[in-house]
Amino acid sequence: MASSISRYDALRKQSRTLEALVESKLSAYARLASTVTRSADLEAGSTSTDRLRDAESEVEGLLDKLRETHEEMAAQLNDATSPPSQSMLHAVQRHRDVLQDYTRDFGRTKSNVQTALDKANLLGDVRNDI
Repeated sequence: MASSISRYDALRKQSRTLEALVESKLSAYARLASTVTRSADLEAGSTSTDRLRDAESEVEGLLDKLRETHEEMAAQLNDATSPPSQSMLHAVQRHRDVLQDYTRDFGRTKSNVQTALDKANLLGDVRNDI
């Protein structure tokens, strides 16, 4: 039982660390996306677009790690030898909610970036045709 609790605590600590890291990287990604989508530097293969794609990959990787950590936390709560307390259940649900918020925000920003890239490509094609 004690090892189960200590494993849960370690996962919770890891989750909080990952959440802070995701928040930081997501904020940096959003700032970069805002800068890139407002500039004329939207060509595929440009330095800004490459940096944006790298940031996307980094955030996606962190979200995956966070999702895995939450799954492990939930699995720890399903241990029949030591039933979870209400505070443990509440903490896991809060972490799930935070993950959903980050995933939704990331998806929204990524979608806005893709829309801006598509628009820039379309305008570029029209300019080339003229």
